[in-house]
Amino acid sequence: MTIDPFLHTPARLSVMSLLAPAEWVRFSFLRESIGTSDSALSKQLSSLEDVGYLEVRKERGAGRGTSVRLTQVGRAAFEDYLGRLEQLVARSRGTVPAPAKKG
Repeated sequence: MTIDPFLHTPARLSVMSLLAPAEWVRFSFLRESIGTSDSALSKQLSSLEDVGYLEVRKERGAGRGTSVRLTQVGRAAFEDYLGRLEQLVARSRGTVPAPAKKG
């Protein structure tokens, strides 16, 4: 069992965890929540968008700004990541159920 090293970086993990419970999240909210610069956040969002984990929407007009959301692929990848992490935590606590015996 391996953890996805792409998602396991602190900045990407922070972005994914903020996007997971939401439909769309404003760029400014992500920046303030993570405590990073516009350029550093943009770089992480571009990386996540390049692999298909999120969608970026540029808004025009009075409510201009940038919003971000997880794609289905991104949500599935994050759920898989969390599941593997939960297994590792359970193993470290000795609470992993024994595998079922075949036969």
